[in-house]
Amino acid sequence: MREETGAGSCPECGTPGAFAGQLVCQGCFVPFALMPSAHAAATPPPSSTAPTERLPRPGVSRPPAPGPDTPGAGPAPSTPPRAASDAEHTRVINVIPGVLPRPARTRRDAPVDALRLRFPGGDIVEVAPGYSIRLGRDPQLCPAVTFLAERDNLSRIHARVGVDTDGSAWITDEDSTNGTYVRGYRLAANDRTPLRPGDTFRLAADLHVSVLL
Repeated sequence: MREETGAGSCPECGTPGAFAGQLVCQGCFVPFALMPSAHAAATPPPSSTAPTERLPRPGVSRPPAPGPDTPGAGPAPSTPPRAASDAEHTRVINVIPGVLPRPARTRRDAPVDALRLRFPGGDIVEVAPGYSIRLGRDPQLCPAVTFLAERDNLSRIHARVGVDTDGSAWITDEDSTNGTYVRGYRLAANDRTPLRPGDTFRLAADLHVSVLL
């Protein structure tokens, strides 16, 4: 058999003596052109000094870059500031699904334990939760405010003030002649309007009543 420098074996049947330029294997008689493995075997391996870089596999972290203490390492690059995406790792606890956050309530919005009304003469009348009182000039129909009997511009039953059991205070106009005014607006007859600590309402033209804190 002819011997050539660099002879190898057939990648198909393993017959030795295959040389460069040979067209057909002497053992299996298969043309070398039909053997893709022969071309792959002839591809030289990459050099160990070639500047190649292996991409990391999914889920496998890249080894840390050399630090300033590593021999031959250059100056360490500056560390960028922490991105806002760190907020994605913030965990919120004690949140009930489907419930919207409640807005912070001020002192004026909080329900009252008892409503206290201060009248111009210094008289203070208290209304407990679950009760209401009538305001007017008739002392028999409005026993809580008998000191208003001399107010001729008030109706006999002018308005009603009450506090619900949950602490929500309110006022209604009892179809008065000269009207009931809250925050500058005249109330419609029997129209309930909320009262808050710090409010002031007016009966007729000149009777201003303060809702105490």
